[in-house]
Amino acid sequence: MESLPLISIVTPSFNQGRFLRETLQSLVDQEYPNLEVIIQDGGSTDDAVTIAEGFVRRYPSIFQLFVEKDGGQADALNRGFARVRGEILGFLNSDDTLYPRILHRVAAEIDPRRGRWVVMGRCLFTGDGERYVGVEHPAEYKNHFEHLAIWKRGFNTIPQPSVFWHRKVWENCGGFNIHEHHALDYDLFCRFSEHYRFHRIDELWSTFRMHAVSKSAQKTESEVLALSIAVSRHYWGSWWRPLRWRCALSHWLHTRNTHEHARHHARRAEEAASSGRTLITLSEFLKTAFYSPAMARDRLLQAWIVRRKLRMLERFIWSGESFSTRYPDMWIGPLYREKIVIPKNGRRLTVILQHTPQGYHQKVTATLILNGKTTDTKSFTEQAQFVLTADVSTYAGKSVVFEIRSDSYFVPRLVHNTPDDRQLSVQLLETRVE
Repeated sequence: MESLPLISIVTPSFNQGRFLRETLQSLVDQEYPNLEVIIQDGGSTDDAVTIAEGFVRRYPSIFQLFVEKDGGQADALNRGFARVRGEILGFLNSDDTLYPRILHRVAAEIDPRRGRWVVMGRCLFTGDGERYVGVEHPAEYKNHFEHLAIWKRGFNTIPQPSVFWHRKVWENCGGFNIHEHHALDYDLFCRFSEHYRFHRIDELWSTFRMHAVSKSAQKTESEVLALSIAVSRHYWGSWWRPLRWRCALSHWLHTRNTHEHARHHARRAEEAASSGRTLITLSEFLKTAFYSPAMARDRLLQAWIVRRKLRMLERFIWSGESFSTRYPDMWIGPLYREKIVIPKNGRRLTVILQHTPQGYHQKVTATLILNGKTTDTKSFTEQAQFVLTADVSTYAGKSVVFEIRSDSYFVPRLVHNTPDDRQLSVQLLETRVE
């Protein structure tokens, strides 16, 4: 049997002891027999070094720890990658995790013979109370121009913890810019994109933790976008290259009037609506529509319809498809339906749900329906887990259909400005029959 390639992962670490253990354990849980992890610590003053030393002692064939002063995350990563020996490379920050056994999938997908030098999976935002929690990181790659044209989307669509590449990619393009602090992964991937495609695998590979002291939380979305556009400009090329003219023209057309003006008036419309100023809301809505009809429809009108539960109007606005099962990140929409067989000794169906308020989606009422009959209903306005139950003793040994119906949902694109058009209500954590 052909041996698995050596995979090397660099984990930069600095005062993230409260998250580091979970990050390193997720690498152990890969159960990948040919793995090398370089922990590059910049001189942590919390318990991060102690935690890392514990993993080195228990798994000496996997982990190596280097503690030395560095010039920031980019410098730490460069130091770590200078030490790796692997054929496949990636990096995992000290507050992120990988899902179990995804490295086997990575090893199978990276294949230079098929032109697959860089691969990426999907990524889920996790954390404590941040607005993105429970939403997936955008994961899309079309071509080099679209990757550079970040102004068209407003955000980076490459989920860094889920990206892995062949060693030759690093040798041709690698080395982090030590002067870049907030968009260093976007900068690296711009260089990768000049020569290689990113092949997307439709599986959740990693989690990206959002928390108050994370680097991602230190800048506003508009500030990060401005920094990313500045990075993008470095890769437009010389003025005699067609790519330079295409990028310059696209950026000029996008920012000349429409997009920023529309966003400005959309924000004012939302602020006016939240304070009950109806005339100002209508005025700002019309101004938004003047600059961008699509933004007025998608960001303002659809949100208004959703908040007021005007179901009859949704079909004229909504462009997505209905979905009655559970997504990989455990979210379900306004209707969830499942057919199950009740064990012969089954007495009670228990459904555990998680409500996480998102934007205009603050209150939710969820109802459990068994074979068309309502059995339990609960309402929540704050983040919490709650349980719905149904007596199934009369259905022992038989199949039943149960539904979870929610009276409210949010659309990530409208709340977080991500290319995610799902209707999401609550997260379905567990279903069991006892």
